[in-house]
Amino acid sequence: MRFGPFSPQDQVTVTTLGLEFAVAVALGTGVGFWADRHFDSLPWLTVLGMFAGFALGMYILIKEARRMARQAAPRKEDKKDGSI
Repeated sequence: MRFGPFSPQDQVTVTTLGLEFAVAVALGTGVGFWADRHFDSLPWLTVLGMFAGFALGMYILIKEARRMARQAAPRKEDKKDGSI
């Protein structure tokens, strides 16, 4: 992904990442809230679920950022004159 005008595919990728992060946090919080109601331990499992969802969302973001950086990095065989 470059730092200029973004292509439509770049916009879709960024939007998808944002949605994946939000869904991970919402699902973690929802599961924690359900477990709190089931075990009558409100609010501790909700908070734990929220942090677990946040951690999962960050993992997804970092994994995708690394993939995008590898994809954008110039490869050795692409260099013709040997310069960086």
